[in-house]
Amino acid sequence: MKKNGILAFTVISTLISGFIVYNVQASSLFKNETSQSAAQTNVHSATSNSMNKVNRILAGKTIVIDAGHGGKDVGATGQTGIHEKDLTLQTALTIKQELAKKTGANIVLTREQDDFLSLEERVEIAENHAADLFISIHFDAFTTNDVAGITTYYNKTSDRKLATLIHEELFEQDLDTRDRGVAQADYHVLRENQSPSLLLELGYISNRADEQRIQSQDFQIKAATAITEGIISYFNVIVFDKFLISSLFRFHFRFA
Repeated sequence: MKKNGILAFTVISTLISGFIVYNVQASSLFKNETSQSAAQTNVHSATSNSMNKVNRILAGKTIVIDAGHGGKDVGATGQTGIHEKDLTLQTALTIKQELAKKTGANIVLTREQDDFLSLEERVEIAENHAADLFISIHFDAFTTNDVAGITTYYNKTSDRKLATLIHEELFEQDLDTRDRGVAQADYHVLRENQSPSLLLELGYISNRADEQRIQSQDFQIKAATAITEGIISYFNVIVFDKFLISSLFRFHFRFA
């Protein structure tokens, strides 16, 4: 029995190691899509294989991107007079474009123009589309203009891993702003949502430096890239967890 247990542990460890190496290699290929012209053919082939892998992971998945506020609800207003509702829509559209380019997921926006939606309607959109993921985009504000930074919020404990993955990806993009961390919050669109869900406060438009940065194309692209990479990482983790549980289940009955 002891030998069987050792054998099972060894086999599972080997499987896990192989799976991790496979994902690391695929992720590396996915993130390094550019190369010198002499190696373009090989890089193109490797990138295509990596993107096919991502497409398989996200095939059939529905991701809802929620542009906060809209219509009569302008949200916060920056020092230059820009409204939060306009920035959230711009960011949501950029995220949709990045997700469409890099994944095979079905991407749904809660709004694609300057429309007002209640919090209940936003949750209903996720429910009606049987969303696998819901991400709400916002920009924060404070009574003084010295507060800055990005915060990632989740409600359910099961969504903390998702929040951490996306938050870490955001700060791998060198966004040049304060890391305000990952926090649990009682927002309606998170609390009432049956899908894994996050609310991202991607900066303070009441802060002059943050406001200027948020409006730049560089920030928009980096934020969209980070959120896309975080989503891909999240579904990779789900696949790995299922693989591990399945392996442990099979070996438990084989060596019991």
